[in-house]
Amino acid sequence: MPPANFDCADIYQEHGYLVSLTHGREAKVCIFEVFGRPAEEREAESAPETILRCEASRDLWDVISPELRAEFNRRLRVENKPAGRWGADETAVQRLLGKELLVLLWAVEATDVTPEEVAVAVRNWLGLKPEERWWLYTMTAAATGLAHQSGMGWRGALRLALCFGTRADAFHLGTVTGRGTLAPRRNEGSASTNDRHQRRRKKAASPENSGLPFLSPASAE
Repeated sequence: MPPANFDCADIYQEHGYLVSLTHGREAKVCIFEVFGRPAEEREAESAPETILRCEASRDLWDVISPELRAEFNRRLRVENKPAGRWGADETAVQRLLGKELLVLLWAVEATDVTPEEVAVAVRNWLGLKPEERWWLYTMTAAATGLAHQSGMGWRGALRLALCFGTRADAFHLGTVTGRGTLAPRRNEGSASTNDRHQRRRKKAASPENSGLPFLSPASAE
């Protein structure tokens, strides 16, 4: 079986995140940011720097990890990359996906967050675009991004934002008034567009569009 990871084959050589599961009566999930990099020739061994970003209960992780897996694998399929899976002990996660994971986990890490709030947070998190999750991570990590800062500053704000509403609400953070698209523009590089252009050129070059009367081939007699 391939190693457990989400688009991060070797956490020692890549800047990413490591999901570590502890076992026992007080089992936890610990999320580390790992500053991996390729080792230089003069280095006999490498030991990337780590930062503990979050600690939460294993029970909470068991609730949200399937949602994270489904979202990450959906994105990886779009990019034609192999699907990932959670390991029994450790899982390496690509840098941007790890940031998104922490945005959700930071919002629901407190022990007094209810199952209803967790479900709402997952729904609201799914409603955000990846770029919006990255921005939330950047703002939170800059001020309160360490494991012991749970509930402080932006960490507390994430809980208020993502846990807002109920399961029955139609509102979520991904349906904000004013969101739309720019006017459509033809993609000249698309196969369908090129096919239409070729058909038009063939039609223009056909005898019935030449402007001259169609003449049958002369008889061989």
